[in-house]
Amino acid sequence: MKRNKYYKDNKEILEHNKTQCCICGESAKCCLEFHHIKDKLFNISQSVSHLPTSLFIKEINKCICVCKNCHSKIHNNIIKYEK
Repeated sequence: MKRNKYYKDNKEILEHNKTQCCICGESAKCCLEFHHIKDKLFNISQSVSHLPTSLFIKEINKCICVCKNCHSKIHNNIIKYEK
């Protein structure tokens, strides 16, 4: 994968925002993902390496941090998340 000039800054922003699952409190970074709660334009994981940092910040601000289990439960309507 080619990493461009945005990768380093965007990766730092990504890691800074991976703190804990806002539903269950899981804090292991390897278990955390981002779930869009509004107006999704880009996938966070795919945009780290190519999206200008200002746009990356706008996109990550449309998300909540959740663990993989809670993320799956949201998508299967087991957990209802409202913000």
